[in-house]
Amino acid sequence: MKRILPLILALFLTTACAITSTIEAAPLPATEADQPSPTSVPAETSPAAAQPAETNTTLLYISGTTHIESKPQVWPDVDAFLVFLQQVTALGMKWSIGADIGWLEGEPRAAELIQASEALGVQWDVHTHSPQDRAKAAYLITQMGGHPNSVVSGMLVSEFSNIGPQTYQGFTWTPQVLWGGTNCPGHRPGCDDLAAGLWIPLSAEQYTTHNPNGQYVRVGGGTHQLKDGRMLAQSIANGQYTYPVISFTLMVAPTTLQIVESDDGIAEITAFVSEMNGYTFVRWANIEETAQAWRAAGSVPSRIEME
Repeated sequence: MKRILPLILALFLTTACAITSTIEAAPLPATEADQPSPTSVPAETSPAAAQPAETNTTLLYISGTTHIESKPQVWPDVDAFLVFLQQVTALGMKWSIGADIGWLEGEPRAAELIQASEALGVQWDVHTHSPQDRAKAAYLITQMGGHPNSVVSGMLVSEFSNIGPQTYQGFTWTPQVLWGGTNCPGHRPGCDDLAAGLWIPLSAEQYTTHNPNGQYVRVGGGTHQLKDGRMLAQSIANGQYTYPVISFTLMVAPTTLQIVESDDGIAEITAFVSEMNGYTFVRWANIEETAQAWRAAGSVPSRIEME
């Protein structure tokens, strides 16, 4: 009997410990006071903390464009141009094309290019060297199945006071946006206005002065060079500019399909797009969309000299 008693006592203690362990492991019902408050969630586990904070309120809108002139020797190869447009739009870029009267009337595959490019999201601006041909160019684009936008793509500053709606064969085209702008014909050194940013010109004589009561939004394309686009984006990232919206346009020559006045082609453009996508403030938009975004953001002028 003396030997059995210690065994019974040991068994009793083992059972009691097991029951106690089970009770301690069971979760206790939490009262409202016991619940963690939203501010007590550690930063590394909070869903909001997983997203980077947006500290820069400036948006950089980048567009792409190509001008096709009337002389056949500078017309693009339609097949190569379509491949290029497929590549840049696949990158997420927004492109627009301005074609002069000579190409619209003389290129046998003009309708094919207009329709195929629009299917990719490309817009058709109105680009003519003769101001009186703008409505005609818009009419011809429409006749070929296209949808010309409201952009005067390229102009002499001296023409500013004469810009307005035009009618050709019953078709009325109404401009709303200005892009480009040169102070003398021929794109000679010092002639082109290479400012980035947006404003509404006051007059031909005071073209760089913002007119809050004006009608036509001037979308500045800058220098069109990749390196300058990079510098502008870096300046915005550094807080140098506080404008709500700034614009910049890449421009590609129709024959070489390279950035104008450079050797930068699709490989360099692809690298540029990848780099710009690293900035949270970069937006890809065509010229007309950029003007619309600027108005929606309050129409704050943002002219930035880049010469």
